[in-house]
Amino acid sequence: MIISDLKNKFGAFQSYIILIAMITAILYLGFFLGNSHFTQQKMTISTHEESIQNLKLENEQLTKNLNILGVELEIAKLTQQQHFVETGKSIDVEKGLRTQLAFYQQVMAPELDEQGFLIEGFNLKPALSEHSFRFELVLMQQNKTKNTLRGNLKVNLIGSEKGKAKQYSINDLLSDQEQKSLTFGFKYFQVIEGEIRLPEDFQPEKVSVHATIFQFKRKKGELTTVFDWVINHN
Repeated sequence: MIISDLKNKFGAFQSYIILIAMITAILYLGFFLGNSHFTQQKMTISTHEESIQNLKLENEQLTKNLNILGVELEIAKLTQQQHFVETGKSIDVEKGLRTQLAFYQQVMAPELDEQGFLIEGFNLKPALSEHSFRFELVLMQQNKTKNTLRGNLKVNLIGSEKGKAKQYSINDLLSDQEQKSLTFGFKYFQVIEGEIRLPEDFQPEKVSVHATIFQFKRKKGELTTVFDWVINHN
């Protein structure tokens, strides 16, 4: 119907020219639209591929981080196990030393064991002045029949100073108002208190307390107990 109308209006030759032009325009438009769609699809695919590549890189980084965390966790576990082992060994060593100390005390001074004399503790607290500390030395008697015990004490602080081993007699570190000799006399227990000032470069580690005990003016024996230098901040 359309071709007949064209022939009647423009003639056969011109009608075919117009049809060819229309077909060419339709083909070109189809090609242009198809090419545009193809380009759009290509860009979409490229974007998706880039996103996939980024996700792969992120996944690889997360996997690497997870592996590192796993290794660090294993190291932490091994370190903790080693710490437990070392702590256990330290406890065993301390128990062994205490057993040996009790043995030697019984061999060297069995009368002290009979009298039940005990250097119970050496407690430390910071004083107001720098490098100064208040101490409490606790002595007690454990036997059932309590007789008055008297004697004197020699207390030494053992540690290091400027990288070398060093020890000080506590008598040399007592404050001016404190007595310069430590003596005791008690029936049940006694707490000896005082304040000391440490040399600036001295780092104490141990406290050695040596007691010479008398009863009825007769020497009963001697006893030495060593404490760790531990400061109570409460």
